[in-house]
Amino acid sequence: MLRIAFVDDEPNVLKGISRALMSMRGAWEMVFCGSGAEALAQMREKPFDIVVTDMRMPEMDGAELLSRVRALSPATVRIILSGYAESDAILRTVGPAHIYLAKPCSAEALRQAVLRQIALRALLEDPALRALLAGLGNLPSLPDVYARLQEELISANSSPRGIAAIVAEDVAMTAELMRIANSAFFAASGHVTSLLSAVSLLGVEVIQTLVLRIGVFRQFSGKPEQAQVLEGMTRHSLIAAEIAQHIVVMEGGDDATAKSARIAGMLSDIGRIVLFDAYPQRYRALMADGGGLPLHLREQQAFGAAGTLIGAYLLGLWGFSDQIVEAVAHCQTPSACPGRDNLVLTALHGAFALGPPFSLNGGEGGLVMCPLDQDYLNATGCAPHLRHWRDVLAP
Repeated sequence: MLRIAFVDDEPNVLKGISRALMSMRGAWEMVFCGSGAEALAQMREKPFDIVVTDMRMPEMDGAELLSRVRALSPATVRIILSGYAESDAILRTVGPAHIYLAKPCSAEALRQAVLRQIALRALLEDPALRALLAGLGNLPSLPDVYARLQEELISANSSPRGIAAIVAEDVAMTAELMRIANSAFFAASGHVTSLLSAVSLLGVEVIQTLVLRIGVFRQFSGKPEQAQVLEGMTRHSLIAAEIAQHIVVMEGGDDATAKSARIAGMLSDIGRIVLFDAYPQRYRALMADGGGLPLHLREQQAFGAAGTLIGAYLLGLWGFSDQIVEAVAHCQTPSACPGRDNLVLTALHGAFALGPPFSLNGGEGGLVMCPLDQDYLNATGCAPHLRHWRDVLAP
């Protein structure tokens, strides 16, 4: 049974949540705590799967509580529920919180947020992998891009367009800014689908605070040869993003779908970056071994899950749209997806199958990502367009 803590210093708020979620008592073990200290005491006795906390509380606020929860139990999903919009308070939750819910929050919205996390758990069977991903602080950014972004942010001529252009060259930065921009605190309705929109929404001042004061990005500090691997992964992601967006356009998709395909492509290798950052030697070994196996099957053997599935889990945990999460999860094996109406998935599969091989150094050679799934493309009606795709995408 899922064990969830709800933390708020207002007794009436806790009573309201308890009444609203009465129907879930048979499926969830719910614990209601009046302070962060009480929640941590309960957690030391028996871990929580999910902690939902208010932001503004005396003695220990929500950001501090979730930071302690992450240290105590990395696998716990951490959700901030707050009605306050002060930027300093919100930005302090960027690291420790996975999900941001704004008050007033309906019981159904809260229930759906929890149910989504339950569905995500089904993606990864290995508890150790789930703990690794839930406990992540921040992902490594390319040193050169990191340095150029810092220069842009302290420049008197810093602009959203200039910031977006630099961030677009780095997978970790793209993921983090898109996650924050799409949170309930910033995106009042709908999903932000482009980096420029995300940067414009957050504003230069907020991004300066995130990068220069809070340190939301981490410069990769590994060996030079490891930095080359990260560059190779990033290069592959950028190419996949370009191809996926192009396929959506060729298929007559609207602008929002094309932008979503670009973001999905850019973030499609984020799970591989996580694996390489955590296990560089093991990842190098799987690339050098495995006979003729495609990359996702090698990752399955080595880590218990493909990099794209790990990336999808992480993006879902961070609240990215179902369309993007589904596309990243199934891009190498699209027939495994229940539906056939996600054009972002179709485009990303085409990008992986028709794009360049995956190489740890971004050079010649490398592994073919996946073969074209003809049955899936037949079912979507895109199979007759393959020749056109190849002609347009040919170098």
